[in-house]
Amino acid sequence: MRAKLVLEGFGQKDLVRMQDIKTKSAGNHEKELSLARTQAAIIQDAGKAQARAEAAEEVFGSGSDISQIFHDRAVELGGSNVRSKASKAVLAPVVAPVGKGEKIERKFKTQYLLPSERLGAAAPEVGQAKTGGGGFSRGNSEIFKNLGIGRFATPPEVGGTRQRSASIASLGRVHLGTGECDYFNVYDTYKGSTAEVWKNENGNERLVFTSGDKPLAKLKDYREFRNDQTWQKMGEWTMIDYVPTSELKELIRVYGASLPGYTYK
Repeated sequence: MRAKLVLEGFGQKDLVRMQDIKTKSAGNHEKELSLARTQAAIIQDAGKAQARAEAAEEVFGSGSDISQIFHDRAVELGGSNVRSKASKAVLAPVVAPVGKGEKIERKFKTQYLLPSERLGAAAPEVGQAKTGGGGFSRGNSEIFKNLGIGRFATPPEVGGTRQRSASIASLGRVHLGTGECDYFNVYDTYKGSTAEVWKNENGNERLVFTSGDKPLAKLKDYREFRNDQTWQKMGEWTMIDYVPTSELKELIRVYGASLPGYTYK
């Protein structure tokens, strides 16, 4: 067994591919090894193989032999000093093992309930899954209580008022699976901060990062944003969601793989 890898960067899809192996194998380690070998053999990029090795460490634990299979493939393709190359694509995880010839079902899992989803849970149909949201359903078990799902979901504060105008700087497109943007990785740079989701006048979503662990507005609040360099107006946007930066991946199942990003100045 090897020492635990230094996790330099795997993406959401890399992690899901490893979770898929675990789900499909249903506890059969020989099947896990077989699926890992098959997947590794298909990979033709050393950085991609190394990203899968690091994702396998996350899913299967330190010194995992599943991780070793992908690490060996990375070495085979690129030598001993390969750096991981995180996948920027996103993928919903496999729901359950399937028999031969059966269709695989994929669905995003809800690990962190978004404020927009908690807002919906306060409606008459409490606990019912929302369109574009996670795969949760009615229930009152301890699991639902711990996740804050259904009738246990506390609705967030809703404002609906105009906030003072604010200047923001562009980060380029932020890939929610990896955290990469044009200048740095937001998971590293904005630890402990909040990512607000705003909708502009054309109906397009935008991310705005705060410097603290709280949003600077409430859901349905609106404010005029300006370019921090030119002070040019960027329009009046409405806030529709927010998450701690550490939970940024949860936005994928609702808003897609990436969003234009900004930071308050």
